[in-house]
Amino acid sequence: MIGPETRQPVKPEPKAKAKAAADLPLPAVIEELAYLRKSFRELIAAYTTGIESEIAHLHTLLSADAAGKRKLPANRLNDLRDMLMTLRSLDVKPTKGRRRDLKRVENVVEDLRTIAERWS
Repeated sequence: MIGPETRQPVKPEPKAKAKAAADLPLPAVIEELAYLRKSFRELIAAYTTGIESEIAHLHTLLSADAAGKRKLPANRLNDLRDMLMTLRSLDVKPTKGRRRDLKRVENVVEDLRTIAERWS
């Protein structure tokens, strides 16, 4: 019988060989991150263009009324007051860059567009 004193020390199992750099997913992740960044920039540009074009359209529409110097109907005056209240109620903090602020701006533009569509 072999006693505990005569036992050989257990050798640790050999470590798995380091994978070759080509086998690692790191290059693929880096490539996908670059694609994500590019896609995000394109999305933001398209979103910005859409919202800004709607704001510009509303600005042009209202500027035409202001330049016409004609008397506006009472219902349009009420709509303009509603638009002013909507614009003044907008509370955003642009420096924080929050999505909810973008959504608030989008909602205000949508509300203004809805009001303006009644004029046609």
